[in-house]
Amino acid sequence: MHLFATVAAALAGGWIAERLKLPAGSLIGAMVAVAALRFTPINVVELPNGVRFVVFCFLGWTLGQGVTPDLLATIRRAAVPVLVCVGLFIIFGAVLAVGLWRFGGFDPATAMLATAPGGLAQIGALSVATNAQVPVVLAIHLLRVISVVVIAPVLLRYLGGY
Repeated sequence: MHLFATVAAALAGGWIAERLKLPAGSLIGAMVAVAALRFTPINVVELPNGVRFVVFCFLGWTLGQGVTPDLLATIRRAAVPVLVCVGLFIIFGAVLAVGLWRFGGFDPATAMLATAPGGLAQIGALSVATNAQVPVVLAIHLLRVISVVVIAPVLLRYLGGY
């Protein structure tokens, strides 16, 4: 019964978030729905390691299929700004990670992954693999994604691109 409830919550949450056109809706919706299930008397079933391995492989497959010759050509044409942007993300992330670690009481892996640039799915997978505090890392990244979703249209409209 618990397995059915967990799967149903993940699928329903993903379906609803996709219908609401949230970015990464299936991922965010499933995550929120299963997290909400934790606040009920129903025990959430954790994925066995073998299933988690398959899920991560499919995630890698999804990400890998996006790498195309056109993408690499675009990055090559804008190499300097791209490298500056990546460098600044890493520097700011490192500074924030030290702050979370030293002043927020988080372990180094959680602090680093919570402030690292990256997609929710990728950071979530890396958090599991490094034994970081996955709920903390994902909560911080979810707040980041929600902030971007709310702020980006305003900024784009102001900049004339939306």
